[in-house]
Amino acid sequence: MSELFHIEQALTRQELAARGHTEYDVRRAVEAGHLESLARGVFITPTFLDGSREQRHREVAIARLRTARRSGRALAAVSGASVLGLPVWGLDTRQVVMVDQTRSPGSRSSGAVRLVTDGRPPATTVVAGVLVTSPARTVVDIARTSNRVPAIAVGDAALHAGLCSVDELQNELDLISKMTGAARARLVVSELNGLAESVLESRSRIELVDRGLPMPELQVNLYDNWGRWIARVDFYWREHRTVGEADGESKYAGQSGVAVLRKEKGRSDAIVEAGNRAIHWGWSDVDEADGLAARVRRLIAPAAA
Repeated sequence: MSELFHIEQALTRQELAARGHTEYDVRRAVEAGHLESLARGVFITPTFLDGSREQRHREVAIARLRTARRSGRALAAVSGASVLGLPVWGLDTRQVVMVDQTRSPGSRSSGAVRLVTDGRPPATTVVAGVLVTSPARTVVDIARTSNRVPAIAVGDAALHAGLCSVDELQNELDLISKMTGAARARLVVSELNGLAESVLESRSRIELVDRGLPMPELQVNLYDNWGRWIARVDFYWREHRTVGEADGESKYAGQSGVAVLRKEKGRSDAIVEAGNRAIHWGWSDVDEADGLAARVRRLIAPAAA
Protein backbone atom coordinates (compact mmCIF):
# COMPACT_ATOMS: atom_id res chain seq x y z
CA MET A 1 0.00 0.00 0.00
CA SER A 2 2.86 2.42 0.77
CA GLU A 3 4.01 2.28 -2.88
CA LEU A 4 0.52 3.05 -4.07
CA PHE A 5 0.47 6.25 -2.01
CA HIS A 6 3.88 7.71 -2.84
CA ILE A 7 2.46 11.23 -3.22
CA GLU A 8 5.02 14.05 -3.39
CA GLN A 9 2.39 16.78 -3.63
CA ALA A 10 -0.94 17.10 -1.88
CA LEU A 11 -3.89 15.61 -3.74
CA THR A 12 -7.58 16.02 -3.12
CA ARG A 13 -9.91 13.11 -2.50
CA GLN A 14 -11.31 13.62 -6.01
CA GLU A 15 -7.82 13.44 -7.54
CA LEU A 16 -7.09 10.24 -5.65
CA ALA A 17 -10.38 8.79 -6.88
CA ALA A 18 -9.39 9.69 -10.44
CA ARG A 19 -6.25 7.61 -9.90
CA GLY A 20 -8.39 4.65 -8.92
CA HIS A 21 -8.16 4.88 -5.12
CA THR A 22 -11.40 4.22 -3.29
CA GLU A 23 -12.55 5.89 -0.07
CA TYR A 24 -11.65 2.65 1.70
CA ASP A 25 -8.12 2.71 0.25
CA VAL A 26 -7.58 6.28 1.41
CA ARG A 27 -8.93 5.61 4.90
CA ARG A 28 -6.71 2.54 5.32
CA ALA A 29 -3.67 4.47 4.07
CA VAL A 30 -4.27 7.23 6.61
CA GLU A 31 -4.71 4.71 9.43
CA ALA A 32 -1.47 2.97 8.42
CA GLY A 33 0.45 6.26 8.24
CA HIS A 34 1.06 6.04 4.49
CA LEU A 35 -1.03 9.16 3.93
CA GLU A 36 -1.54 12.22 6.11
CA SER A 37 -4.60 14.43 5.99
CA LEU A 38 -3.51 18.07 5.65
CA ALA A 39 -7.05 19.41 5.57
CA ARG A 40 -10.51 18.08 4.89
CA GLY A 41 -10.20 15.99 1.72
CA VAL A 42 -6.49 16.81 1.05
CA PHE A 43 -3.74 14.21 1.52
CA ILE A 44 0.02 13.76 1.11
CA THR A 45 2.67 11.14 1.89
CA PRO A 46 4.08 12.23 5.30
CA THR A 47 7.73 11.74 4.30
CA PHE A 48 7.41 14.69 1.93
CA LEU A 49 6.48 17.12 4.72
CA ASP A 50 9.18 19.32 6.24
CA GLY A 51 7.19 20.14 9.38
CA SER A 52 6.60 23.79 8.58
CA ARG A 53 3.21 25.52 8.62
CA GLU A 54 4.25 27.25 5.38
CA GLN A 55 4.57 23.98 3.48
CA ARG A 56 1.40 22.47 4.90
CA HIS A 57 -0.69 25.47 3.93
CA ARG A 58 1.04 25.81 0.55
CA GLU A 59 0.25 22.19 -0.33
CA VAL A 60 -3.40 22.58 0.64
CA ALA A 61 -3.71 25.93 -1.16
CA ILE A 62 -2.23 24.64 -4.41
CA ALA A 63 -4.43 21.55 -4.32
CA ARG A 64 -7.55 23.67 -3.77
CA LEU A 65 -6.56 26.05 -6.57
CA ARG A 66 -5.77 23.20 -8.95
CA THR A 67 -9.23 21.69 -8.45
CA ALA A 68 -11.15 24.99 -8.40
CA ARG A 69 -14.23 25.01 -10.59
CA ARG A 70 -13.27 28.27 -12.26
CA SER A 71 -9.99 29.04 -14.03
CA GLY A 72 -8.16 32.34 -13.57
CA ARG A 73 -8.31 32.34 -9.79
CA ALA A 74 -5.16 33.30 -7.89
CA LEU A 75 -3.99 32.48 -4.38
CA ALA A 76 -3.95 35.55 -2.17
CA ALA A 77 -3.19 36.83 1.34
CA VAL A 78 -1.85 34.03 3.58
CA SER A 79 -2.16 31.47 0.78
CA GLY A 80 -0.26 33.70 -1.64
CA ALA A 81 2.39 34.27 1.04
CA SER A 82 2.94 30.53 1.46
CA VAL A 83 3.63 30.12 -2.27
CA LEU A 84 5.86 33.19 -2.38
CA GLY A 85 8.02 31.68 0.35
CA LEU A 86 6.94 34.16 3.01
CA PRO A 87 6.29 33.21 6.65
CA VAL A 88 2.78 32.44 7.86
CA TRP A 89 3.59 32.59 11.59
CA GLY A 90 0.65 34.10 13.47
CA LEU A 91 -1.62 34.08 10.40
CA ASP A 92 -4.90 32.21 10.07
CA THR A 93 -4.30 29.20 7.81
CA ARG A 94 -7.66 27.51 8.33
CA GLN A 95 -8.94 28.66 4.95
CA VAL A 96 -7.35 28.93 1.53
CA VAL A 97 -7.71 32.48 0.22
CA MET A 98 -8.25 33.10 -3.50
CA VAL A 99 -9.11 36.11 -5.62
CA ASP A 100 -11.52 35.83 -8.51
CA GLN A 101 -11.76 39.01 -10.57
CA THR A 102 -14.58 37.56 -12.68
CA ARG A 103 -17.05 37.73 -9.79
CA SER A 104 -18.82 40.72 -8.31
CA PRO A 105 -17.00 42.47 -5.44
CA GLY A 106 -17.22 40.91 -2.02
CA SER A 107 -16.05 37.91 -0.02
CA ARG A 108 -17.57 34.44 -0.12
CA SER A 109 -16.63 31.51 2.08
CA SER A 110 -17.22 27.81 1.52
CA GLY A 111 -15.52 26.76 4.75
CA ALA A 112 -12.38 25.47 3.06
CA VAL A 113 -11.94 28.40 0.67
CA ARG A 114 -12.54 32.13 0.97
CA LEU A 115 -13.09 33.87 -2.37
CA VAL A 116 -12.33 37.58 -2.48
CA THR A 117 -12.64 40.20 -5.17
CA ASP A 118 -12.62 43.99 -5.22
CA GLY A 119 -12.35 46.96 -7.55
CA ARG A 120 -8.56 47.09 -7.77
CA PRO A 121 -6.82 46.28 -11.04
CA PRO A 122 -5.57 42.67 -10.99
CA ALA A 123 -2.00 42.21 -9.72
CA THR A 124 -0.76 38.66 -10.11
CA THR A 125 2.40 36.70 -10.81
CA VAL A 126 3.22 33.06 -11.47
CA VAL A 127 5.44 31.11 -9.05
CA ALA A 128 6.37 27.56 -10.08
CA GLY A 129 3.28 27.41 -12.27
CA VAL A 130 0.95 28.72 -9.56
CA LEU A 131 -0.96 32.00 -10.02
CA VAL A 132 -0.69 34.23 -6.93
CA THR A 133 -1.23 37.88 -6.14
CA SER A 134 1.89 40.01 -6.49
CA PRO A 135 4.21 40.19 -3.47
CA ALA A 136 3.34 43.84 -2.76
CA ARG A 137 -0.41 43.18 -2.91
CA THR A 138 -0.02 40.05 -0.80
CA VAL A 139 1.83 42.00 1.90
CA VAL A 140 -0.69 44.86 1.92
CA ASP A 141 -3.71 42.55 1.97
CA ILE A 142 -2.25 40.67 4.94
CA ALA A 143 -1.44 44.00 6.60
CA ARG A 144 -5.03 45.22 6.34
CA THR A 145 -6.70 41.98 7.43
CA SER A 146 -4.34 40.31 9.93
CA ASN A 147 -2.75 41.06 13.28
CA ARG A 148 -0.03 43.68 13.21
CA VAL A 149 3.07 41.77 14.31
CA PRO A 150 2.62 38.75 11.98
CA ALA A 151 1.88 41.18 9.15
CA ILE A 152 5.11 43.04 9.86
CA ALA A 153 7.01 39.75 9.78
CA VAL A 154 5.56 39.02 6.32
CA GLY A 155 6.42 42.48 5.03
CA ASP A 156 9.94 42.38 6.47
CA ALA A 157 10.53 39.02 4.78
CA ALA A 158 9.24 40.25 1.42
CA LEU A 159 11.50 43.31 1.49
CA HIS A 160 14.49 41.29 2.69
CA ALA A 161 14.04 38.76 -0.13
CA GLY A 162 13.70 41.55 -2.71
CA LEU A 163 10.24 40.36 -3.71
CA CYS A 164 8.89 43.91 -3.63
CA SER A 165 10.02 47.47 -2.94
CA VAL A 166 8.76 50.18 -0.61
CA ASP A 167 7.50 52.08 -3.65
CA GLU A 168 5.47 49.07 -4.78
CA LEU A 169 3.98 48.78 -1.31
CA GLN A 170 3.09 52.46 -1.38
CA ASN A 171 1.37 52.03 -4.74
CA GLU A 172 -0.74 49.23 -3.26
CA LEU A 173 -1.57 51.41 -0.24
CA ASP A 174 -2.85 54.09 -2.61
CA LEU A 175 -5.25 51.55 -4.11
CA ILE A 176 -6.85 50.62 -0.77
CA SER A 177 -7.50 54.13 0.57
CA LYS A 178 -11.24 53.42 0.87
CA MET A 179 -11.04 49.75 1.76
CA THR A 180 -11.44 48.14 5.17
CA GLY A 181 -8.15 48.01 7.05
CA ALA A 182 -6.42 50.75 5.05
CA ALA A 183 -5.23 52.61 8.16
CA ARG A 184 -3.94 49.37 9.69
CA ALA A 185 -2.04 48.56 6.50
CA ARG A 186 -0.43 52.01 6.40
CA LEU A 187 0.79 51.54 9.98
CA VAL A 188 2.23 48.10 9.21
CA VAL A 189 4.07 49.30 6.10
CA SER A 190 5.53 52.25 8.01
CA GLU A 191 7.08 49.79 10.49
CA LEU A 192 8.69 47.43 7.98
CA ASN A 193 12.43 46.91 7.85
CA GLY A 194 13.91 44.75 5.12
CA LEU A 195 17.08 44.17 7.15
CA ALA A 196 15.27 41.71 9.43
CA GLU A 197 16.38 38.18 8.59
CA SER A 198 13.74 36.11 10.39
CA VAL A 199 10.31 36.20 11.96
CA LEU A 200 11.98 36.08 15.37
CA GLU A 201 13.97 39.22 14.57
CA SER A 202 10.90 41.05 13.28
CA ARG A 203 8.81 40.07 16.26
CA SER A 204 11.59 40.90 18.74
CA ARG A 205 12.06 44.39 17.30
CA ILE A 206 8.38 45.27 17.49
CA GLU A 207 7.74 43.72 20.91
CA LEU A 208 10.69 45.58 22.45
CA VAL A 209 9.93 48.95 20.86
CA ASP A 210 6.27 48.60 21.83
CA ARG A 211 7.45 48.32 25.43
CA GLY A 212 9.40 51.56 25.31
CA LEU A 213 12.87 50.35 24.32
CA PRO A 214 14.79 52.54 21.85
CA MET A 215 14.69 51.40 18.23
CA PRO A 216 17.88 49.39 17.62
CA GLU A 217 19.99 49.41 14.48
CA LEU A 218 19.71 46.13 12.58
CA GLN A 219 22.41 43.91 11.11
CA VAL A 220 25.36 46.00 12.31
CA ASN A 221 28.99 45.10 11.69
CA LEU A 222 31.15 45.41 14.80
CA TYR A 223 34.93 45.82 14.89
CA ASP A 224 37.53 45.51 17.63
CA ASN A 225 39.90 48.27 18.79
CA TRP A 226 42.30 47.42 15.95
CA GLY A 227 39.64 47.74 13.28
CA ARG A 228 39.25 44.02 12.73
CA TRP A 229 35.76 42.72 11.98
CA ILE A 230 34.21 40.81 14.88
CA ALA A 231 30.65 40.03 13.99
CA ARG A 232 27.45 41.11 12.31
CA VAL A 233 24.84 41.41 15.04
CA ASP A 234 21.04 41.34 14.87
CA PHE A 235 20.39 44.40 17.04
CA TYR A 236 22.65 47.19 18.25
CA TRP A 237 21.78 49.98 20.62
CA ARG A 238 24.83 52.05 19.68
CA GLU A 239 24.39 54.77 22.30
CA HIS A 240 24.31 52.10 24.98
CA ARG A 241 26.95 49.83 23.40
CA THR A 242 24.50 46.94 23.74
CA VAL A 243 24.10 44.00 21.36
CA GLY A 244 20.94 41.91 21.06
CA GLU A 245 20.89 38.52 19.35
CA ALA A 246 17.66 36.69 18.49
CA ASP A 247 18.58 33.00 18.29
CA GLY A 248 16.20 30.29 17.13
CA GLU A 249 16.39 27.22 19.38
CA SER A 250 16.94 24.87 16.42
CA LYS A 251 20.24 26.63 15.76
CA TYR A 252 21.87 24.63 18.54
CA ALA A 253 20.09 21.31 17.97
CA GLY A 254 22.00 18.09 17.36
CA GLN A 255 25.72 17.40 17.23
CA SER A 256 26.41 20.23 14.80
CA GLY A 257 24.76 22.54 17.31
CA VAL A 258 27.58 21.91 19.78
CA ALA A 259 30.10 23.33 17.31
CA VAL A 260 27.81 26.28 16.63
CA LEU A 261 27.48 26.91 20.34
CA ARG A 262 31.25 26.92 20.80
CA LYS A 263 31.68 29.31 17.88
CA GLU A 264 28.97 31.58 19.28
CA LYS A 265 30.75 31.58 22.66
CA GLY A 266 33.95 32.89 21.06
CA ARG A 267 31.99 35.43 19.06
CA SER A 268 30.14 36.70 22.15
CA ASP A 269 33.42 36.99 24.07
CA ALA A 270 34.93 39.11 21.30
CA ILE A 271 31.86 41.38 21.27
CA VAL A 272 32.11 41.97 25.02
CA GLU A 273 35.89 42.42 24.93
CA ALA A 274 35.37 45.22 22.40
CA GLY A 275 33.45 47.16 25.06
CA ASN A 276 29.88 46.04 24.39
CA ARG A 277 27.22 44.39 26.49
CA ALA A 278 25.40 41.45 24.92
CA ILE A 279 22.12 39.65 25.45
CA HIS A 280 20.74 36.59 23.67
CA TRP A 281 17.14 35.42 23.52
CA GLY A 282 14.91 32.93 21.74
CA TRP A 283 11.27 32.31 20.96
CA SER A 284 10.32 31.42 24.51
CA ASP A 285 11.77 34.73 25.73
CA VAL A 286 9.76 36.76 23.22
CA ASP A 287 6.64 34.88 24.27
CA GLU A 288 7.22 36.60 27.63
CA ALA A 289 7.99 39.96 26.05
CA ASP A 290 7.53 42.01 29.23
CA GLY A 291 10.27 40.01 30.91
CA LEU A 292 12.56 40.28 27.88
CA ALA A 293 12.05 44.04 27.72
CA ALA A 294 12.93 44.32 31.41
CA ARG A 295 16.15 42.36 30.83
CA VAL A 296 17.20 44.61 27.95
CA ARG A 297 16.26 47.73 29.89
CA ARG A 298 18.42 46.67 32.84
CA LEU A 299 21.32 45.98 30.50
CA ILE A 300 21.27 49.38 28.78
CA ALA A 301 20.47 51.36 31.96
CA PRO A 302 24.11 51.70 33.18
CA ALA A 303 25.22 52.99 29.79
CA ALA A 304 22.28 55.37 29.67
CA ALA A 305 23.02 56.80 33.12
